Amino acid sequence: MARPKLKLMVEGPLRKQVAQRYKESKDFRDRERLQAVKLAMSGQYSFDEISEAIGRSRSVIQIWIDRFEAEGIEGLLVRKKAPGKESPIASAKVLAQLRRGLEKGEWRTAAQIAAWLQKEHHISRAAQTMYYWLGKLGGALKVPRPVHIKKDVQATEGFKEHLLEKLRALEVPKGRELKVWICDESRYGLHTIGRRCWSLRGIRPVRPHQIKYEWSYIYGALDCVSGGAEFLYTPTVNLDWSAAFLELLGASNTNCEHIVIWDQAGFHQRPGNPGLPKNVHLLLLPPYSPELNPVEKLWDLVKDRICNQVFPTLDAIEKVITPVLRPFWEDAQKIRSLIGQGWLHTQVNTS
Repeated sequence: MARPKLKLMVEGPLRKQVAQRYKESKDFRDRERLQAVKLAMSGQYSFDEISEAIGRSRSVIQIWIDRFEAEGIEGLLVRKKAPGKESPIASAKVLAQLRRGLEKGEWRTAAQIAAWLQKEHHISRAAQTMYYWLGKLGGALKVPRPVHIKKDVQATEGFKEHLLEKLRALEVPKGRELKVWICDESRYGLHTIGRRCWSLRGIRPVRPHQIKYEWSYIYGALDCVSGGAEFLYTPTVNLDWSAAFLELLGASNTNCEHIVIWDQAGFHQRPGNPGLPKNVHLLLLPPYSPELNPVEKLWDLVKDRICNQVFPTLDAIEKVITPVLRPFWEDAQKIRSLIGQGWLHTQVNTS
């Protein structure tokens, strides 16, 4: 005797909701429950036939149908957590220490985290299980930015906090239009820059690489107030070329006073140096604090464009760099997005 067909008496709107949720769901566990209900609503299948189609036991299909009839779609999709003892890693203390370690970049591999867990908390877990907790905390494998051991963290934070006071302390003539530039320079050359690139699983990409020690430099300045930009290609970096770049900035608008913020490189001009343009005033960043300079982000964009390529001449590489820089002197919004809305933008515009 044939098994009786299962027929769920469901109103039209609910029937449409089930079909829509099934269509939109990306969780296969939700989809199989919704599919079971869809088959039951069609009235064409028995419990055994639905069980065979879904790949679940008849008793599981019965539980799903009963739950749907009693609690609707949301009740159907609720999955109760399996009973068991909570992992000791989930304690607030352990997770807080793990998060702090991730913020500082203390570990390179999951095995190192597992070793730390054993040593500090006497919790023994396989390295493979650490990936679950890394995902739960939002961990990601990144290349740390190097920082010089002589860096004065208090000086760096103090510069950010008191920039407005430093700007107001400069001897700038009153009643004149003001521009505040953040400046830096970068080296480029024929020695190929290697960086990560997308590929396919199981395939290691190969790109031509050239070792050739021929270099040039580019000075760059971003206007923190109005959003302008100035660049200068130079064959080298020294006091003379740094002075030439300051003259370029001063001449960009002779009706303005130009405050130039840059680092304390040995080839940079210093405040009070003779020969500085009369409308240029210098403010020095703390030593070993490149993160204070948003122009660094611009050089990263340049390197992303020229990496993994071989160039025959410096002129050829400049022809690739210039289109990367062009939007920054043509579109003020590009500068604003690079500088952001943080401490530099706030204090400079307040000044």
